[in-house]
Amino acid sequence: MRGVSIAAVVCSIAVLAASPTGFSSQRTGAAPIDRDLLAARESAWRAYFSGDVKRLGDLLPQEFIGIGMDDGPFADRATTLDGSRKFKEQGGRLVSLEFPETQSQRYGDTVVLYGRYQAVIESGGEKRTMRGRLTEVFVWREGKWVHPGWHLDLTTTP
Repeated sequence: MRGVSIAAVVCSIAVLAASPTGFSSQRTGAAPIDRDLLAARESAWRAYFSGDVKRLGDLLPQEFIGIGMDDGPFADRATTLDGSRKFKEQGGRLVSLEFPETQSQRYGDTVVLYGRYQAVIESGGEKRTMRGRLTEVFVWREGKWVHPGWHLDLTTTP
């Protein structure tokens, strides 16, 4: 039954659904967001941009669905890990990462994060700043947070 509820949450937010140098802000009066969850998000983003497919793979379950920043197809776990590996192999690196705004909703063992991000990456000798909004899903499973889905968009690029 737990697997069904996780799948239902991931599917229901797939139309919405998307990891700081600084941790996140929250809406006023909201319950604090679990610091371990924020650390897992940070770890996922940094692992992706560093090509650390071991660490990223530990965070992304087999049923992972990712909606990227562009208009490409949805990504599964294998595609996401391959994208991370290729970014690193092509000399890409993360320069900085921030989450200036984050709000959350908790439903039992599932937390949905809504927020904004800013990432500066370097690739091919050029720096690029990406800013956008995110929706990320986390599930507490077997004593740790896993990241079964995200939806990212771009709001501005230079």
